[in-house]
Amino acid sequence: MSLDERKARLLQAVVREFIQTAEPVGSKALADRYSLGISPATIRNELAALEEQGFLSHPHTSAGRVPTDRGYRFYVDSISGVGELARAQRDAVMRYLDGAAGLEETLQRTSLLLASLTHYTAMVAPPALDRSRVRHIELVQLGSHVVMLVLIVDTGRVEQRLIETQGEIAVDDLEELRRRLNEKLAGERLNRAELVLSSMLDGVPAERRWLFTAVADTLGQVVSDRASDRVWLGGQAHIVGPGAFDEIETVRQVYELLEQQVLVLRLLQVTLTGGARQISVVIGSENQMEGMQSCSLVASTYPAGDTIGTIGVLGPTRMDYLRAMAAVQAVAGYLGNLLDDVER
Repeated sequence: MSLDERKARLLQAVVREFIQTAEPVGSKALADRYSLGISPATIRNELAALEEQGFLSHPHTSAGRVPTDRGYRFYVDSISGVGELARAQRDAVMRYLDGAAGLEETLQRTSLLLASLTHYTAMVAPPALDRSRVRHIELVQLGSHVVMLVLIVDTGRVEQRLIETQGEIAVDDLEELRRRLNEKLAGERLNRAELVLSSMLDGVPAERRWLFTAVADTLGQVVSDRASDRVWLGGQAHIVGPGAFDEIETVRQVYELLEQQVLVLRLLQVTLTGGARQISVVIGSENQMEGMQSCSLVASTYPAGDTIGTIGVLGPTRMDYLRAMAAVQAVAGYLGNLLDDVER
């Protein structure tokens, strides 16, 4: 439903005031603090109309009103630009992320940084592994029947798996296999690895096929194993901080969600409908995941080579959407640029 300019300005003022104070907003507060150009009586009439249209609700114990999910949605959709971080914040972000050693530390630092900037719980998922490109494969012999497979992809992500074989592994055979795998797979997307490996099989001498098959099967498991995906979290303490969630049951449900990596990944993935660096916001009842109807999620993708990762913050529906959107957008951009430099 569209609103005329006066109702739109009034609703935006109510949302901003409620975000700042966490108290139901009355006509007098709006008249005193905002240059609306209308009388308190007119404000009261407009607030009543906005309530009838479903943008505001009216707690029984208060004369003021609070935004509904529909009211928050109108407010978020009316934001024309989320702005940029202050210069000091931008410099701090770049210094903090540049100091990380490896992808995992970069993602952990990103989650802590985003939580610090927003005062909400931050979530960072790594770039999708199956669309990453192979940079290098290493085979490290740990015993006569044990090999460690080390997979390094273009985003800097490293996966390791132990392979135990029934046959005894010859050093020369292992070195030849390592050379051949890098020759054929370097630069290839991992989602094509199985096809490439299948084409290699006929060229492997029969007496060494058992070793090739063991390594190829393990590599395939790495690509398909969604359990290896994880989410780096930061700022979980903000769930119980001042101005967070009112109900202890909501706090419990949010904590239970964050303890389950698969659910957090799903929460991020279903939020994102746009391309790289596109901000998405899911508000309260728009969230289909059980127990999350008191939460809002601001999320974005970040580019990493030919693939993308996901980043976001989770908070109450009374979150500071403008600050959250600006921080998520900025940090996603810095993270994408950093990983692009790593790829080069």
